[in-house]
Amino acid sequence: MKVILIIGLIVIIIGLIFYKTKSKEKTDKKIFEEVLNDPRVNSKEVGKRGEIKYFQVIKNGKTGFRDLNGNIVIEPKFDNAEMFSENLSAVEVDKKWGYIDTTGNYVLQPKYEYAGSFHNGLASFRANEKYGFINRQWQEIIKSQFEWADEFSEGLCAVRNEKDKYGYIDTSGKLIINYKFQYANKFENGQAKFKTNNLWGAIDKTGKIIIEPTNQYISDW
Repeated sequence: MKVILIIGLIVIIIGLIFYKTKSKEKTDKKIFEEVLNDPRVNSKEVGKRGEIKYFQVIKNGKTGFRDLNGNIVIEPKFDNAEMFSENLSAVEVDKKWGYIDTTGNYVLQPKYEYAGSFHNGLASFRANEKYGFINRQWQEIIKSQFEWADEFSEGLCAVRNEKDKYGYIDTSGKLIINYKFQYANKFENGQAKFKTNNLWGAIDKTGKIIIEPTNQYISDW
C-alpha cells in the first residue's frame, strides 16, 4: 500500500513540474497571440456585436489585422497595434508609435514613446515621459504634462499629476474637476466612479458627489 502511495506522489510531483515547465515556456505575448488567433474569440458574431471591423492577428511575433471572415487585410508587420478606433490604429515599430488608417498606410509616422486610441477626436501620446493629446490633424493641442492619461469619454478625461492624484480635463486641456482622487474612471452615462481612502463612489460631470464613497469594491453597485 505504501509503495502505491509513494508511486502516486511521484507521479503527481512529476506532473506538477511538467505543468510549471510548460507554463513558463509560454510568454504573455504568446498567450495573447493564441487568444487573438483563436477563431472562437474572433468570430463574426463577436465583431458585429461590438461594431468591430478588424481584429488584430499575430504572426511570427508581428501584429496585423484581419476582417471578420478571417482574411488578413493588413499584413502583420508591427511590433504592437491597438484596435481601430475612429478608423485609426496606433501602432508600434522599433519602440516608436504612430498611426495607420484602415488600408494599413501610415497617417502619422512612428515618433512617440506611446500613442493611444482616438476617442472624441483626440488621442493620448507620451513624449519625454509625460502624456498629452493630439487631434486628427496631428496637432499637439494639449501639451505633454501628465503622469498618466486615460481616454476621453463624454468630453472629459481622467488624468494623473505628479502627486499621484487624479482629476479631469476637458478637450481643451482645462482642468474641470480638481486633482483629489486616489483613482478615477472614465465617464459613462454622465457619471464616473472614483476612489478615495480606498473606498469607491461616483461623481457627475461637475465633480459633485452623487454616490458617497462607501463601497469597498468598484463592483459593489
